[in-house]
Amino acid sequence: MALQVTIFSINNYLKLKNLNLHDSELHNIRVDYLNKEIQVQFVTAVTPEVNSNQIFWVFKEVYDFNITMKEPWGSGFYVNSIEFDEFSDRHIKTIVLLNSGDEINCISEIIKLE
Repeated sequence: MALQVTIFSINNYLKLKNLNLHDSELHNIRVDYLNKEIQVQFVTAVTPEVNSNQIFWVFKEVYDFNITMKEPWGSGFYVNSIEFDEFSDRHIKTIVLLNSGDEINCISEIIKLE
């Protein structure tokens, strides 16, 4: 089966709002500081209709990135919600809220889904 890759920029990022990763597990975050890239690995939730899948997001031309690890709501690594907003005329702001209350914030020019 061929790998489907989708690329989003400021021109089409609103299509990302159709993604449903609620209850997906956050597995890995890899930072490539030199190349200004962040890779985030999720494993989707299992439903009666769909088996789990690994999904990789690659943020390219990252302008800002931060993550909290305070767990204000208790421990957890499941996606509660995701927001995508325009940050500038070139940048997309992504906010991933985990069930622990922690947030992953990334501002980038490109988001590649694999």
